[in-house]
Amino acid sequence: MNDDVRQQYATSSNLAKRGSFLGKYGTVNWFSWLLDRMTIPENADVLDVGGGPGWLWCAQADQLPNGIRLTLVDTSAGMIEEAKANLTRRTDLVARSTFRVADAVALPFEDKSFDIVLLLHVLYHVDDCRTALAEAYRVLRPGGRVFVSTNATDNMAELHEIGARSYGGEAVDPGAAIFSLDRAVDEMRALFDDVHRHDLTDVMTCTDPDDATAVLLSMPPGNAATPQQRQRLARHIREETDRGDGTLLVTRRTGLVEGIKVAGCLEAR
Repeated sequence: MNDDVRQQYATSSNLAKRGSFLGKYGTVNWFSWLLDRMTIPENADVLDVGGGPGWLWCAQADQLPNGIRLTLVDTSAGMIEEAKANLTRRTDLVARSTFRVADAVALPFEDKSFDIVLLLHVLYHVDDCRTALAEAYRVLRPGGRVFVSTNATDNMAELHEIGARSYGGEAVDPGAAIFSLDRAVDEMRALFDDVHRHDLTDVMTCTDPDDATAVLLSMPPGNAATPQQRQRLARHIREETDRGDGTLLVTRRTGLVEGIKVAGCLEAR
């Protein structure tokens, strides 16, 4: 990871601004949506790569299969400490959890160590997504599953168009510009013979311009905007909200790609 990414994810503050927006205006609960589409057997060994502050596991602790053993890794020591603190409130799960500072492209685990590997909205942050996916495949047991989530290039297009007008750059989701949902499917098919894609579209009605402004300023290139550009952004968002009679429609387009490891499929290539 470069220094900009390390700085952005030293803590969960930037991530929380985006999560707060989705939680406030989303009509679909992301964590529930994910768990409904992830096949996790009881007593599974689960590796969450880039798991951040562990919000998924805290939010869904009561819905998880019995007996799973969770290993959460992140390159940010700050995120790992937050995850530990968050999961401490879930004593039933934390007792079966392990936390490690580690890089997705060099996982410190033996081959075939896990039944499930998660890479949720993380592959646009790594130095080499193909190496990270190969590492996930390596530590996965035969019959296991890798789940990758990321955004479509037109995710929140309404906001990114305003951002581009305000401080420049492309009118596209910055993460998806690096590793989009379409690319995730292609990269997974290079490793797995059995690949499934799940799309989520959620039209959100934002009623507070400050919330929309905070989202754009929490990510590149908005996080590097000058004071004048920030003022211009806030003005443009207010203008668009006024045109919508006090509302701004924002369309979330994201998804999940599942790959199932069939014994010998990579070795045969």
